[in-house]
Amino acid sequence: MEIMQLIGVALVSTTLCLVIKKDRPEIANFIAIITGVIILMSVVYKLNFIIEGIQGLADKANIPTMYISLIIKLIGIAYLVEFAISLCKDCGENNIASKLEFGGKIVVMSMSFPILLSIVEMVLSIIPS
Repeated sequence: MEIMQLIGVALVSTTLCLVIKKDRPEIANFIAIITGVIILMSVVYKLNFIIEGIQGLADKANIPTMYISLIIKLIGIAYLVEFAISLCKDCGENNIASKLEFGGKIVVMSMSFPILLSIVEMVLSIIPS
């Protein structure tokens, strides 16, 4: 039922933006941004269930907590950057959105580097010298 509420908020906000946009485009952009933030905040609390499930599986598989927390952070960063990119594009700032996308990719790549190093070390330890 929550999805119906989210869809309702999105449809009402979209209709409102369409009506207001011709006279006050800055207000329409503000409504779109606020709607995006409301939708984001209404689903963020559901992430705790997913994180607990991932950590439970990691404990069963004896995966170090450091790797799991890093992967969860990377996923969170990817979602937040995508959300911010969408907001920039909604406001017509495609140049800023593309720079943010590039910056987000660099951050994700730099944060995931320790995992890559540990995988390479593990492979090298398996291969006989």
